[in-house]
Amino acid sequence: MNKKIAILPLVFFGWLCCSAASFATVVNGDFEAWTGSAPDSWTTIDSGISVSKSTSVVHGGSAAAAVAVNTATQGSTDFRQSVSVAAGETYNFSVWVRHTEGGVKARLYVNGYLNYSDNNLLNQWQQLSYSYVASTSGTIEVGLRFYDQAGFDGSEVVYVDDFGPVTGGGSGGGSGGGSGGGAGGYYDSVQGLSGYALKSALHNLIKDHNPQGYSALWSFYSAHELDTYYENDGSILDIYSEQPSAADPYNYTPVTNQCGNYSGEGHCYNREHSFPRSWFGGAIEPMNSDVHHIFATDGYVNAMRGSYPYGEVASITSTSSSGSRLGDGQLSQGYTGTVFEPIDEFKGDLARAYFYMATRYENVIGSWQTNSSYGDAVLNGTSSQVFETWMLHVLIDWHNADPVSQKEIDRNNAAHDYQGNRNPFVDHPEYVQSIWGN
Repeated sequence: MNKKIAILPLVFFGWLCCSAASFATVVNGDFEAWTGSAPDSWTTIDSGISVSKSTSVVHGGSAAAAVAVNTATQGSTDFRQSVSVAAGETYNFSVWVRHTEGGVKARLYVNGYLNYSDNNLLNQWQQLSYSYVASTSGTIEVGLRFYDQAGFDGSEVVYVDDFGPVTGGGSGGGSGGGSGGGAGGYYDSVQGLSGYALKSALHNLIKDHNPQGYSALWSFYSAHELDTYYENDGSILDIYSEQPSAADPYNYTPVTNQCGNYSGEGHCYNREHSFPRSWFGGAIEPMNSDVHHIFATDGYVNAMRGSYPYGEVASITSTSSSGSRLGDGQLSQGYTGTVFEPIDEFKGDLARAYFYMATRYENVIGSWQTNSSYGDAVLNGTSSQVFETWMLHVLIDWHNADPVSQKEIDRNNAAHDYQGNRNPFVDHPEYVQSIWGN
């Protein structure tokens, strides 16, 4: 059983457009100011942790906080600060952490407990972020808490730095702004470009990611494919079974419920290539393990989808427990073959995954058209437009109707830490119109 272990000093600056009221400032968010061995302006440093100044391991500036977790007693682990917020304003909070042993897991706190760090990513910085909408004016607590994991030996150091703003984006399918989180300066080289020139420049920016291998996806899912957005229960967030406004038909425990074989819907989760393997020629790297298009989904529903194109169903042949559908495509959309239609909540996520694939694999995707009949129905054999016109219209419609959510922002940041590249269409949704809009 996991126990809460320590709360790290967390400095958050959240600000987003609008007025001066939308500033939520955490003092000494970069840990540059210290009095003796204590970071200035941190109001809660519990007895279960000790904090010291680090100048050798930093994410930015000249100092970071080295937080030693010394207890498994959850009531003695908080490190927080209060910030002022105004009702109705959105505040995007962000913090960077670096694990040294992997025996503890950090959990972000923004007026409540939120998403976790990946404690298996050792000696590298990773970002946690959250978009908070204030329901009332006043003050909220922000911070980190740690949970012991297998291998915790009673003392472990985690570095914390650069609590700062995440620009753009909304939570729960809100505004269509991009995350910006972890992407400062990432897109400088493509400024001023548009059309297919922009797409090619983005390809050059994201093409050299570091494949982690197909089996490593399980670890990514157990750390980053978790429901901290709907039921907020830490179960696997399955885009084919999630019920955004009701209880899920079934839940999966990370690792424990991995497929394996399945006997029906609700039995286990596996790894869904939203852009099917057969379309790019089989279990070929780096496409086969590229986390930007491979999602955790129910094994049975994954098989029901098969390698059919996404689309909107006119006549239903099969329906999943959460409402994903299989059937004939809409004549008005230009394709009447069999299509799979996910629920509205995740249509934009999948569209942006497809725009990523068209861009990341621009150098080879033009040759994939003849790999399979269903791939042929979707791909047009070019490296520029990439998709058949009917498919392109569906993807653009889904992208516009389902804007970038906080789930996507967080997943994009985690994917960047995991394999070293980003999905530009999550960070900058406007790139879709700039490239394919005309």
